[in-house]
Amino acid sequence: MRPKGIIHAVGWGVAFAGLMFAVFKAGQMTWKRWVEWSEGVNRRVIIPSPDKRILVAPPPQPLPPGYAVFILCYHDFREKPNKWSITPQRLEAHLQTLKALGFTFLTVSEAVELLLGRWHGPLPERVVVITVDDGFQSAYTILFPLLKRYKAKATLFIYTDWIGKRRGALTWEQLREMAQSGLVEIASHTVTHPYPRRLKRNLSYEQYRDRMKSEFEQSKRELEQKLGIKISGIAYPGGQIDGTMKALAQQAGYKWAVVVNPEPVTVNFDRYAIPRYGVSSETTVAMLKTWVTRQPTQLVRFSGKTEKTENARKSNTRNFAHVSYGRNAKR
Repeated sequence: MRPKGIIHAVGWGVAFAGLMFAVFKAGQMTWKRWVEWSEGVNRRVIIPSPDKRILVAPPPQPLPPGYAVFILCYHDFREKPNKWSITPQRLEAHLQTLKALGFTFLTVSEAVELLLGRWHGPLPERVVVITVDDGFQSAYTILFPLLKRYKAKATLFIYTDWIGKRRGALTWEQLREMAQSGLVEIASHTVTHPYPRRLKRNLSYEQYRDRMKSEFEQSKRELEQKLGIKISGIAYPGGQIDGTMKALAQQAGYKWAVVVNPEPVTVNFDRYAIPRYGVSSETTVAMLKTWVTRQPTQLVRFSGKTEKTENARKSNTRNFAHVSYGRNAKR
């Protein structure tokens, strides 16, 4: 072989060896990086051990036949009660009695979920709901501490035009504190608490419908904006209901609505006409027991007289439906 050919051969051999070396080093770096990346991923990814199981919420339990929820409607708590308020001592006696009877306290929204078959926890044997209408300050000064003491819950129905503006009314700060406690649900009671019967006497149907539509929508919007929470329900003003109000409640985005009608809430209930027992100054512990144990023929003593519970219940309901209030004491 000529010297020139030998030089060319050696040069090609060196070049080939350099190329192979470069490829080998590149492969080493690539493999090293892949191993490091793989180990990093393995460190970040947690693979559950075979003996650990993924917990799944149990399906809702079917409600037994005859299952019912009792909803009580309060207004104010004062030492010298009027017709639609009770003393703090009687309120506490009510809570103690319900607790002793084995009742679980829920909010209205929780009770609705329970009755609709959406309750995933242990099924409460007995359920009662405390509701308080209007927005009297005693809901904060009297009821709220008792809820904490007895580990109870309540739903407050607020008409917004009164809050923070008049003596004896709740403030927005008090409402926020209660709403954030986990013990109190806030719901609507319109803006100005108009009485439907009075409006119907003085307005055309279109005017009446537009007025109630505004009351329903504005109160929900104001409560949500000022409290930073979702408002799910409403209590019809005056405890009365008609087809127009039911339709307006649904259109305004409420999921449920309550009335005053002394009956337990059963499975086949109307979400926009949920009944409540109206509590008055005559609602003694004995009368409360007859409501929640559904024993209408028992004898109870109230207002210094002994009467059959059924007659007392009808009288109490009749008075509640027709009571008239002053400007600062609406229901």
